[in-house]
Amino acid sequence: PVTPKPPSPTPQPTCPIDALKLGACVDVLGGLIHIGIGGSAKQTCCPLLGGLVDLDAAICLCTTIRLKLLNINIILPIALQVLIDDCGKYPPKDFKCPST
Repeated sequence: PVTPKPPSPTPQPTCPIDALKLGACVDVLGGLIHIGIGGSAKQTCCPLLGGLVDLDAAICLCTTIRLKLLNINIILPIALQVLIDDCGKYPPKDFKCPST
């Protein structure tokens, strides 16, 4: 008898660019908790995320925030707001960072 092959797990979304390049962007976003959103986020983050579609940009920020061991629950809402307001990226409405 032929045994069916188990379905392969769905791959987790990944960032198509080097997440280390986004480190400066995430550093700026982390600092914004204390100083408020400003032009430095737009200048630092938007050029790096410019060529990405909305969902990929959000996933890249999630990946970089996690790699830098920052509190994703605090930084992510700020990061997504910068994506929307400053960079013109619109992740899905109920977007949540993929779990590791």
